[in-house]
Amino acid sequence: MSGGSRDYICYKIENELCGQMYDDELNDLMEDIRKLAHDVEWFDSSDIGEDDYMKTVAEFKQKWFKGDRQTRLKSYIDRQIEDIRKKMYVLIGEDTT
Repeated sequence: MSGGSRDYICYKIENELCGQMYDDELNDLMEDIRKLAHDVEWFDSSDIGEDDYMKTVAEFKQKWFKGDRQTRLKSYIDRQIEDIRKKMYVLIGEDTT
């Protein structure tokens, strides 16, 4: 059995918070926290090695502590505009796949 050392907190985060923050940036943050919680629990349970856990930590820190927030925010805007464009095309019968 994998994980369990922290009562599977990553699944609680996934079920209760991921995609439910009413904000794209916060939803993205919750998904990354879920990944971090998963890997620390699997590391504590000896299901993954320290190298794998440290890679997850480094990726999280790079994105949230050193990354360019302006670029990340622009990507959320672009994603929303693309979603709206697709919805509008569907209204006129265009295939958006």
